[in-house]
Amino acid sequence: MSKALVFGASGQMARALVPLLAERGWQVDAVTRAGRDVPDALAPLARAVPMAASRAATIQAGGGYDAVFDPMAMDASEAADLLQAASDVGQFCVISTASVYADAQGRSLESSGETGFPRFPRLITEAQMTVAAGDGYSSGKVAMELALLHSKTTILRAGAIYGIGARHPREWWFVKRALDGRARVPLVDQGRNVFHTSSAAGIASLAAFCFEGGHCGLFNVADPQPLTVAQIGHAVFEAMGHQADLISADDLPEAEWQVGYTPFSCENPVRLSTARARGLGWDGGPSYESLMPDYTAWLASRSATWEIDFPAFAAYGYDAFDYAAEDAAFLP
Repeated sequence: MSKALVFGASGQMARALVPLLAERGWQVDAVTRAGRDVPDALAPLARAVPMAASRAATIQAGGGYDAVFDPMAMDASEAADLLQAASDVGQFCVISTASVYADAQGRSLESSGETGFPRFPRLITEAQMTVAAGDGYSSGKVAMELALLHSKTTILRAGAIYGIGARHPREWWFVKRALDGRARVPLVDQGRNVFHTSSAAGIASLAAFCFEGGHCGLFNVADPQPLTVAQIGHAVFEAMGHQADLISADDLPEAEWQVGYTPFSCENPVRLSTARARGLGWDGGPSYESLMPDYTAWLASRSATWEIDFPAFAAYGYDAFDYAAEDAAFLP
């Protein structure tokens, strides 16, 4: 029986991967961050193991593993921690991000506030240039990738990740409006923006595929179709049985820029090519629309505690749910 260790077991990606591996006959050990409990749904499927002083120590304490999944490695030092246990691991899989990519002028998603939004090719392949390795989120991820790239490691570059257990569920922007009965929902650029989504289920699907096939290297991972913001809104509302008109927020004064600005809104499209992974035989994972009923139901179940459960919204610097501003802009 193959044996896997999954870090970050309380998070969205592990919640998708653990059941998939268990279903395929793997023995799974699960580690949570900061002493969090393993989710109830995973408890029958995985053995909870404590986090030791380091990743390497945790791996070695478990007697070694055929596969180790780590969605939390952020920089070269954490990559080095994993590599200290390389002799005890058959294959690593770590999660990186599309924010490592830079356009021909060196502009990236992370630097867009200072340099302007990047203008990428129609589809971003793994050959696209990246930001330089260093400190910070995106630069740290590049440093992590470089440290692991030539080892027995699968590196998955994801877009806008979503799934049950998310701490920053961008879909909450739409779900809360449905729960609050909003009948008119403004969108900047008429909702034509594209920020390619990546489901936790799709990431888990590709990780398991790579573990079982021994596929290492760099792979983009994203949903089969890159949806526009308007299409995302329609998918969320349809899953919730909510009717709302999506209206344009393009003619508002500059001072009201935040009206209609969603967590998916971006000046230029961001679409990831998954041709490299598909070329190996990966099926591309589930569609966005197919995952919305269960996902939106889970999001709705957190409505009473969303400000605690989804803390990223508090860091936006503006109120993402300023209905008064929306009504003032559009009501006569």
